[in-house]
Amino acid sequence: MFEPLTLMVVHAHPDDEAIGTGGMLAKYSAEGVRTVLVTCTLGEEGEIVVPELDTPENHARLAEIRIEELRAAVQQLGISDLEIMPYRDSGMMGRPSNDHPECFWQADLHEATGRLVALVRRYRPQVLMSYNEEGGYGHPDH
Repeated sequence: MFEPLTLMVVHAHPDDEAIGTGGMLAKYSAEGVRTVLVTCTLGEEGEIVVPELDTPENHARLAEIRIEELRAAVQQLGISDLEIMPYRDSGMMGRPSNDHPECFWQADLHEATGRLVALVRRYRPQVLMSYNEEGGYGHPDH
């Protein structure tokens, strides 16, 4: 059976795909490669950098806002498939959000690995990309 050329990229939060691998995802998508984005959290602990949008109301619904932004990025980049893992953003290292029982930092390693393995088995990518062992800039979710 023919397996389509598939690139799978695993990121921690919405916006990581655009910041870190957006150009590559767009390039390969445009060339007909099936591109799969796995996002592990909804970015609930992210920053709001536009002052007029930095409101308590927007912080309360930040996961919803970030998923809307993620879906828009997926469309703009031509990503074929989006998979969202069920973990909460852990926030930066040392913050109280690291202790939330549903955050990615607190996830059972075997369970989280099993979820990713199931996606790898479903999509059968020839290339799988994510962070190195240091995660780029020290975020515990990376």
